[in-house]
Amino acid sequence: MNRTIAWAFTLLLIGLLTACGGNQQTSSSAPVTELPAALADTSLSSKGDPKRGKELFGPCAACHTTSKEVLVGPGLAGLFSASGPVLPKGVDYNGMLPNGKERSEANIAEWIRTGGTGRIGYMPSHNLTDQEMADLLAYLRTLK
Repeated sequence: MNRTIAWAFTLLLIGLLTACGGNQQTSSSAPVTELPAALADTSLSSKGDPKRGKELFGPCAACHTTSKEVLVGPGLAGLFSASGPVLPKGVDYNGMLPNGKERSEANIAEWIRTGGTGRIGYMPSHNLTDQEMADLLAYLRTLK
């Protein structure tokens, strides 16, 4: 009788584990790309309003698109993605900004404020308040 109870218990346990998924692993067809810590940090953009940032982007549209299309400067879609924005053919910043710094909100804000020369051309400086910068970065984060 004890053997029967042991077998019944074992079969019940196997049934429960099978019903709950047991030790099965699920796989996703979409690759999971974790952002580097510098790109995942939203300490500036979290304080911003993307709608106001979109309005502030107006003058930027003279050189940048909100897509992956390249004008004078790169299209800014994907700026905060692991792969980064699409650059003109033959230009590769190795995932960094034109000034050689990693892409982070603080470094992107610095690049926007100070400008400089990259392999594509010259980025003029833009005098934005901290709130305007937070708004602009919040908007740039929406560009996929």
